[in-house]
Amino acid sequence: MNLKDRSQEAVQAAREVLGAELSEEQKAALSKVIEAAMADAMRETAQQSGEAALACCSHDKDMAHKIADEIERSNQALIANLSSLR
Repeated sequence: MNLKDRSQEAVQAAREVLGAELSEEQKAALSKVIEAAMADAMRETAQQSGEAALACCSHDKDMAHKIADEIERSNQALIANLSSLR
């Protein structure tokens, strides 16, 4: 499931919790807020993964940096691909 589908599901869940109909503009705005929150969470997770790689490979700094860089590149590619689905 892509970012857009997940955000639309979250908008539907929010609508049900609020017990109110949302206008198309409200749905779009809420969807963007949710998408941004998910992207931020992915970035934070990638940062934490990179830090974990650095910590666990402290004996081999070069390898740790390579792992951290690869995690960051993969995360950026994922965010770019998901963003293009909007």
